[in-house]
Formats: sequence, structure tokens, C-alpha cells
Amino acid sequence: MATKHESFAAAIAAAQANMNNAIKNAKNPHFRSNYADLATVRDVVLPAFNAEGIAVLQAVDGQDDIATVSTTLLWGSERIEAGRCSINISNEKNRPQGVAKCATYLRRVQLAAVGGVGQEDDDGQSIAETPRRQQPTKAQSTAQQQLAKVKQILHHEVGCAGKEDADEVIRWVTGGCWSLETMSQDPGDVLGALQEKNESGTPYTYMRDAVANDARKEAKQ
Repeated sequence: MATKHESFAAAIAAAQANMNNAIKNAKNPHFRSNYADLATVRDVVLPAFNAEGIAVLQAVDGQDDIATVSTTLLWGSERIEAGRCSINISNEKNRPQGVAKCATYLRRVQLAAVGGVGQEDDDGQSIAETPRRQQPTKAQSTAQQQLAKVKQILHHEVGCAGKEDADEVIRWVTGGCWSLETMSQDPGDVLGALQEKNESGTPYTYMRDAVANDARKEAKQ
């Protein structure tokens, strides 16, 4: 095939030399910023590539809550896999729409990347932004640690074989104030009750026996 370039790389270099940075023509409501949308990036990149005999293909695939876009450059019989990226769409309520939105974003980013096109706002996404997770407060972190400690004691030290055993022990050490289902409301209270019983003469390893003995006594009365 007759060509004005000696190599694929030379053709790409010539195309990129004729590209300008994309004009920011869209607004991101999440960050109140501007960005160049897919159509604008495409208008900058594709004509320059095509003029040098380079075709750009972008394939979209969606499977198992994942949206994937791959970008390929073709020049005669040569091809370059220029980009491949995936986004998890499990948070999208409408999965088909989520694939479309994520694909639009990935196509824009990959197309700008292969063209070397600059955009001021790298996060100017056309997809719905995933809200940032709020960091737990100090009180929430403490409660989480206490809950984890309670579960560790019940399983490893008390030796509860299942939920029923754990529930009986919790009710016993708290005098019926808390159960396995409700202890997350105040895990510190349950943790304190377990530790107090352990320190006052009923070691963790004997708590299930103590629960069984009290149950037998109540049954006889």
C-alpha cells in the first residue's frame, strides 16, 4: 500500500502534530467544572488520524457488572491495541444505561489519550459520579472495634458454634438486655458484660456451661 509515511509511528506522529487541545464545551454538575465531551474530542482526534490513513475502532463490552472499552488503531495491515479499561457499574440502578454512560466516559478518555489531547478537567465525567464514602466518626469506629471484639470473644474464646449459642451467651451476660440481633446498637455494653463476667469468676471457656446450668435450674422451677 502506497503511503506517505515510513512507519505506523510516523503516521501517528503526523496526526498528533495536527491536533489541538479539545475545547471545554460541557459542564460537570458534580464538580461545577467544564470539560470536553466525547463529540468534541472525537472532532479533534479522528479527522487528524484519518488524514494520515489511521482508522480508530472503539469496542464496548458489558458483562458481570463491568463495562469495558478497548481502543484500537489500524494503519494498513498494522494494528495497535492503544487502550483497554473497565469500570464497575454495580452501583448503577439501570445497568444498560450505566454501561452506556461508562462507555461514553471511557471512549472519551482513551480517545484523548491516544491523540495526546489535553483536557483541563480530567474528572469531567459524563457518567454519574460515585459518591465518596464518608469516613466513620470516632464513635462509629470505636463501636465497630467493640463489635469485632465481641464476635472474636464469642467465637474463639467462648467457643460458640453458631448464632443460637452466641445469642444465649449474650442474653445471659447482659441479663436479657441485649441479644445477638440487637447488640450492634451498643456493642460496648455487651463487651463490658462479657469482660466483667470473665473477670468475676466465669471464664470465657465456661460461659456456655454456665448458661446451660442456669437454663436447667429455670426448667426445674
